[in-house]
Amino acid sequence: MKIFLLIIILALLSWKGYHAWRRGRNVYVKERQQYESLWEYLLANGATPAQARRPFLERALKRAIVPLLRQWRFWLVIAVLTLLAIVL
Repeated sequence: MKIFLLIIILALLSWKGYHAWRRGRNVYVKERQQYESLWEYLLANGATPAQARRPFLERALKRAIVPLLRQWRFWLVIAVLTLLAIVL
C-alpha cells in the first residue's frame, strides 16, 4: 500500500512537471517568434546569444512556474498527508 501511494505521488509530480515544462517551452517559442526584433536588437547592440536569450527564458519560467506553485498548494497538503500515512 505504501509503495502504491509513493508511485501515485511520483506520477502526479511527473505529470505536473511535464505540463509546466510544456507551458514554458510554448511561451518561449511564441515570444521568440513574436519579438524577433527584440532578439535582433539585443544581438546588434553587442549582447551574446545567452544574454539575448535571458529575458525570454525569464518570462517563460515565470509563466510556467507561478501557476504550478499556485496549484501545488493543494497538492502539497495531499502529499504531506500521504507521507504521514506512509510513515505512521
